[in-house]
Amino acid sequence: MSQTSVLYIGESASVLNKRQKEFNQLSEKIEQLDRLIPELQAACEQMISRIPTDLNPLIREYQTYRAEIVLLMDRTYSGDLFRKAYQTKLAYLITESALDLISNHGFEELKPVFNKYSEVDIETILAQERAVDSQKITDPAFLLEDEAGKEPDLNRPFHELPVEDQQRIREEQRNERVRQQIAKGKERKDMQKITKSVRNVYMDLVKAFHPDREKDETEKLRKTEIMQRVTQAYQENNMLQLLKLQIEFERIDQDHLENLTKNQLNYYNKILRQQVEDLETEKEKIQKEISAICGLPYQHANSLTTVIVKFNTNVNEMKTEIKNIKNLLKHWKVPSQLKAYLKTYQIPNQPFEEDDEQ
Repeated sequence: MSQTSVLYIGESASVLNKRQKEFNQLSEKIEQLDRLIPELQAACEQMISRIPTDLNPLIREYQTYRAEIVLLMDRTYSGDLFRKAYQTKLAYLITESALDLISNHGFEELKPVFNKYSEVDIETILAQERAVDSQKITDPAFLLEDEAGKEPDLNRPFHELPVEDQQRIREEQRNERVRQQIAKGKERKDMQKITKSVRNVYMDLVKAFHPDREKDETEKLRKTEIMQRVTQAYQENNMLQLLKLQIEFERIDQDHLENLTKNQLNYYNKILRQQVEDLETEKEKIQKEISAICGLPYQHANSLTTVIVKFNTNVNEMKTEIKNIKNLLKHWKVPSQLKAYLKTYQIPNQPFEEDDEQ
């Protein structure tokens, strides 16, 4: 929202009463929200625009190292270097990691590895997952066109497409979602968010000052100018400016707001409370979008700086995770170090086996 004009009842000789204090508090709150909401929206759009360049490549690199570890464990298992108890743990780790990498990150090349250690074929598992998720799919990957405008064969199930097509389609799907989020953010920013409280005040002013209802030409010109100011404030969803205009046209200037009657204050406070509620709802919606993107608790998303710092922290943490998994891969290439890990590892929901190896 654009500029707002502060409405504030100054202290006169007497102390402000309860209604006057509430008027001031509500006006200040609206001013704060009018500044904060565009700031949070800008933070959200900035994060969305950075995901494809700053975060997604790191995630892909990290998952690639996970895939290398799966292949390393497969070679170790096939080398028959460890006794059965350790091989059981290896098989469990291979299937768990491979399933996640295949299902969620597109590492189709791990399907044969998964099938070596699983009693259930990977295609059966993926089919079950698709059946569960079928009601949630709103943007199927196979409906997206490639850069040349050629659509995938809709008569073939997605999992039967060539690996290259599947990877390309998933990448297009991710990019399309990012484009849609950016477009949605811009649309929300450009769209006039006319709240119910603003509309009520606007309609009151229209009834009082619409020039078409005026026969006197001089008064008609005056009301035309008034309606231009009213319309601009309405289009900007600027409650405080609308109220300022309403008060101004009631011949109550800024220096004499304390002279508002009890009924006037009750009316204005009711309108201001509704506007605060509307703006708080809008703010919370943006905060929850931010939380979904960067993991920051939405209540803590209270400034552009805080949000971007959290996103940058996520990026740096991913870089650290990449460094750690690279070192892990290097260490586990030495069988004795992988064996030392397996010795202490316990498969979930299974009793711990004592190591009786001499």
